[in-house]
Amino acid sequence: MPFFKKVFKGRDAASKKNGKTLQNGQVPPQRPAWTDAWLRTRVDPEEVAGLVRGCTSELKSRALDIPFLLLPFRPASDPSAARTFIRHFFNPEPGREMQGEYLMQEMRLAEPMVLASVLKWCWSRLPGGVVTWDAYELFKVGESGMAEPPCKIALAADSVTDSNFARDAFATFIPISVDSDSRTQIIFDFFDLMAAISAHGKTNGLGGRKLSRFAGWWAFEHINSGKGFDVGYKSWAR
Repeated sequence: MPFFKKVFKGRDAASKKNGKTLQNGQVPPQRPAWTDAWLRTRVDPEEVAGLVRGCTSELKSRALDIPFLLLPFRPASDPSAARTFIRHFFNPEPGREMQGEYLMQEMRLAEPMVLASVLKWCWSRLPGGVVTWDAYELFKVGESGMAEPPCKIALAADSVTDSNFARDAFATFIPISVDSDSRTQIIFDFFDLMAAISAHGKTNGLGGRKLSRFAGWWAFEHINSGKGFDVGYKSWAR
């Protein structure tokens, strides 16, 4: 099966690479120690999965009718509140860690536009984007090659043929196309929110077509190659 061959080939290669690094005695590069959390250029999925889920839940419950919810540079929005929220999340006061019920309480008290800014801040700093190109390519292979429900794949993988884009392909292949459960959770929350916002497109102005093009900036990493607008546009249109 081409999908499983690609999945396990990629993971085996990564494992061998890590083993080679350890054998050579090389120390992996240290992550930068950020003094100001707001200035971070990268966050790992494990760090923000709970925050992303909480923000997603709050926005779905009370912000779906806000016009152009996810658009940046809104005149009425104040980024300082989102900045403060991020700083408190990553550098909490002693005894007031932003976790569990306390985190949920803080998000319930925050304005929807603040939560939207926090969410976009997290999305844009995930390595490779929310989905990543590698996960998308693996999912695309699995979706077109999946023919039977997940239970049958687990019991008799060799019998799987063409899928005709089965309805449960997304829920089946995304978890085995990414490197962690936290990344899987963030991806599901991302598309859950996109679907909810587009369903209210008549009131918030973000219909499915507009939102899908807009969301591509967060779903995938886009690198500034310095080759101008045309190259950047081709990367986005990919």
